[in-house]
Amino acid sequence: MRSGLALLAALGLVAAFPLPAAAQAVDLIGTWYVLIHYKDDHAGNPLQERWDDKVWVFEEKGTRISWTEYPIAVFDDEKGRFERRHTGQYARILHYWEPDAGQLADIADGLQVNQRGAKTKTLRGSDAKGWSSSRRRSAVSASVVTYQEVWTIEGMPTRPVLTRSDSMGAGRTETVEGATRYATAEVLDGGDLLTGTYERDGTRHGTFRMLRSGEAGALKSQKTQSEIQRQGFVRSIESNPEFRAAAGELIETELAKQRVSLPEDVVNDLAGQAVSLFVQGVPEDQISRRIGDEIRQRVEGANEADAPSP
Repeated sequence: MRSGLALLAALGLVAAFPLPAAAQAVDLIGTWYVLIHYKDDHAGNPLQERWDDKVWVFEEKGTRISWTEYPIAVFDDEKGRFERRHTGQYARILHYWEPDAGQLADIADGLQVNQRGAKTKTLRGSDAKGWSSSRRRSAVSASVVTYQEVWTIEGMPTRPVLTRSDSMGAGRTETVEGATRYATAEVLDGGDLLTGTYERDGTRHGTFRMLRSGEAGALKSQKTQSEIQRQGFVRSIESNPEFRAAAGELIETELAKQRVSLPEDVVNDLAGQAVSLFVQGVPEDQISRRIGDEIRQRVEGANEADAPSP
C-alpha cells in the first residue's frame, strides 16, 4: 500500500513539475540573415538605438565548415532602412529597424549581397569540441606588425555561441585585442530562428536575431551601395502619404498668406512635385522658388480663364 501511495505521489509530482522539453538542435549549414540591435557606450549619445545587419553563409567542406560573412545585404525594397542626413548622405536610420512583411518575404526568398567587404574563414573541429579557424603564432619581431582574426563556434548544437576575435601587435608592443560575440539564448521555429545577446569589444551591447533565409545572390545591378541606399530612401518618401500631406499643408499655409485659393487637386499636384524635387536632392530654397513660380502660373491661368471676354 505504501509503495502504491509513493508511486502516486511521484506521478503527482511529475505532473506538477513537468520535465523541461528537449532543447532544439540547430543546423547552421545554409544561409542566414543576421539583424543586430545595440547601443554603444563610447558614442556621443550612449542611449541612442542603433542597428546593423549582414548575411552569413555556412557550408560543409568535407570535415570542415566554411563561414562567409557579407556585411552588405540588399533588399528589393529598402524602405525604412536609410535616411538622408543634413550632409546629404544616406545612412542607416538612428533607431531599431525592423523588417516589414515584404522584407521578411525577401529574406525568405534570399537577399542580394554586395561582395565588398566579404570575408570567409574555414573552421576545423566538431560540435562536441567546438569549431575554430586557424591561429597564427604571434609576431616575434619588433618591426613586424601582425593582425589576425579567429572565428569560433561553440555550444553546438543547441545554443550556438559565435565569436569573432581579432588581435594586432608586434613583438615588443602590447597586443590590441577585440571580440564580437553572438550568444544564442533561444532557438525557435524548429531551429530556423535564433535569438540572443550581442556584444562587441565590451562597448556595444544589444541583441541579435538569425533568420534562416534563401540562398544569397549577387547584386542584380551595378549600382553602388550609396545609389542603392538613395533609391530605397526615395521609394520610402514617395510611398509615404505623410510626406505629401505635410508638403500640401505648407503650400496651403503659403497660399493663405497670399490670400490665394487653388483647387484641392492642384494643391495635391504641387505637393507631389515638391516631394519629387526633395528626393532628387534639390535644395529647399530652389524647391520653394519652383513651387512658387508654379503657383503664380496657375493663379494667372485661372484669372485669365475667369476674365470676361472683350
